[in-house]
Amino acid sequence: MTIRPYEPSDLSEVTSLYELAYRSGTRTAPPGLAEYFERIFDDPWADPEIPSLVYVDDQGAIAGFLGSSVRRLDFRGEPIRLAVSGQLVADPKARTRAAGAFLMKSYLAGPQDLTITDGATDEIRRMWVGLGGETRHLECIGWIRAFRPWLAAAELVQGPRPRLGRALRPLAPALDATTRAVSSWLEVSKPPGTLEELTPGLLVEHLPQVAKDRWLRPAYDEGFARWLFREAAAVTTRGTLVRRLVLRETGEPDGWFVYFAKKGDIGFVVQVAAPERSVDRVLDHLLFDAASRGVTALRGRMEAHLREPLSRRDCLLRRGNTLALVHSRRTDLLHAVHSGRSLLSRLEGEWWMGHHLFPFD
Repeated sequence: MTIRPYEPSDLSEVTSLYELAYRSGTRTAPPGLAEYFERIFDDPWADPEIPSLVYVDDQGAIAGFLGSSVRRLDFRGEPIRLAVSGQLVADPKARTRAAGAFLMKSYLAGPQDLTITDGATDEIRRMWVGLGGETRHLECIGWIRAFRPWLAAAELVQGPRPRLGRALRPLAPALDATTRAVSSWLEVSKPPGTLEELTPGLLVEHLPQVAKDRWLRPAYDEGFARWLFREAAAVTTRGTLVRRLVLRETGEPDGWFVYFAKKGDIGFVVQVAAPERSVDRVLDHLLFDAASRGVTALRGRMEAHLREPLSRRDCLLRRGNTLALVHSRRTDLLHAVHSGRSLLSRLEGEWWMGHHLFPFD
């Protein structure tokens, strides 16, 4: 077997393998999947020193793939390269030869300063920890804030218990109306201040102030932020991407939020960025905005700066659907991540990507 960097000529084999392992169970990938892989892995910060990897078997066929995305961070003024370990896929016939473990070992040994993934399974976590990586335990906890709890419950059980979900959905609006009439905790009030669209330019302009108390933070530029917002907005299966800058009455920025909203369905939070003094105000605007758009509930990932504010806002905690992991040979970077002094949200990871979500018809 051989592990080597991914090459453009590998695209057809890689998408065929991905279709087999994660989508339809066949090797016939829709044409749109190949186009999506090209866009995602040729982003403005693609780094030839930290490439995606392929596992080639003894017959010369590609039997495994690990997608790589690179982000630029700032660590107290020092430029840092962050590698995002994305889509890890292996041919079922190659799994007995540990193709995934070999790919991961090679990727973690790369020249990057820090590596993360936020879409891991328990199986990947075991491999990752065995190779010297660590679990970001706090970020493995999910939170949910309900606005229409019965409709939200119908959506939550739809996957594991579809018959119950279908039975509950017609009854949910009336049950929600009754619950809201007797339960004041479901209501959210409009907070003071205003919102405006978070453009790439405003993101770059206000990041130093909004993330001033973080040792480790993204080093966005307008070109990359424009690409990031465009690609995230394209994942319409999660809903409409909402990105808002929160301003005080004085016009001073408090921070921002980015989330997917879908009327009559559950919304998903991607990033909440604010200095410690402003987190409460930004969260209040996020919750009010989501409720106003008809979102039944809002789900997100627990992060250190959100722990106390969320506990005061009737949010429930549950195990996240995916796990967040980190690896580095530098203890100072690991300390920044585990101590909560970093801004590494889902916007920096691969969770939001749509490889497995789009029909690509």
